[in-house]
Amino acid sequence: MRIISLLVIMAAAALVMTGGCKKDGDKNSPYIVINPPALLVWPVDVPYVDPGAEAFDITEAGDTINITDRLQTNDNVDAGTVGDYVVRYNVTDEAGNAAEEQTRDVRVVITK
Repeated sequence: MRIISLLVIMAAAALVMTGGCKKDGDKNSPYIVINPPALLVWPVDVPYVDPGAEAFDITEAGDTINITDRLQTNDNVDAGTVGDYVVRYNVTDEAGNAAEEQTRDVRVVITK
């Protein structure tokens, strides 16, 4: 019985050491910083280029790390059609903590 208990403990330790479990200790949500401006007025018929955003996470150790490579953007701007659009930014850290969604309003307008 002791051998089985020891094997179970060793297997659990190996799983934790290899990253097989979710990092339950990380309760810090990442955050997103939108590059200005938050409201963007864009000329119609000019291909839309989003100014972007950056994402950061605070690790269990208290270090701030850049996780912009994990950033997801929902960009539905139709630069060929006058109107108002919303660009959404989301990110989740390695522990599964989600940031508060950030948005950018884009107004496509006719210019002269």
